[in-house]
Amino acid sequence: MSDVSRYLPLSQRSRHDESDVSGDWSQRLSVVLGSLTVLLDDLTPDEQTLVRDTVGRLVWRLRANRRARLGAKLRRREPLSMSDDQSAVLRSIAAGSGRRRPVADLASAVLATLEVASATQRAVELDAVSLGAVAVARALSAPLPIRAVLGTTTLVAADGEWSVGRGTQRRANGADIVLFLYGRTGLPPALG
Repeated sequence: MSDVSRYLPLSQRSRHDESDVSGDWSQRLSVVLGSLTVLLDDLTPDEQTLVRDTVGRLVWRLRANRRARLGAKLRRREPLSMSDDQSAVLRSIAAGSGRRRPVADLASAVLATLEVASATQRAVELDAVSLGAVAVARALSAPLPIRAVLGTTTLVAADGEWSVGRGTQRRANGADIVLFLYGRTGLPPALG
């Protein structure tokens, strides 16, 4: 039996308990939002002004229901939340509402956190599993130019146990890979 057939449905792969597998990313989202609020609390007023729109879009996305998100996409713009204390709002969202969160919400939070860290030249630590989940989700739906790169290059996270793509391996930081996959930066620099 070929190695690939082990991963096909109804294959002869070894069985193990998968009862804890879930599509709910709310716990990982809470951790990322916690990191973002710590980052926001350390910013100067000028830096807070610089990242206000990024955080406002995230707050709006995490508060909006599916119908509101669809309506905003149809109008080609997202209304911004200009709350005075966005950190407090993010903390309340992180505390949870019992609402299941898809990987798209996690992706929005990861991207906003990385963008705030980049804009303010601050370091932020994000969980390798969260970065990997966001990267894999994006690799499956990325625009053609990014999929073309992933067709010839495997981006391997140097700070996690995940990779995306196929072809020649290129080791890079997980955060840099995610930013590339979402079109925020160019191909991440290779690490030795």
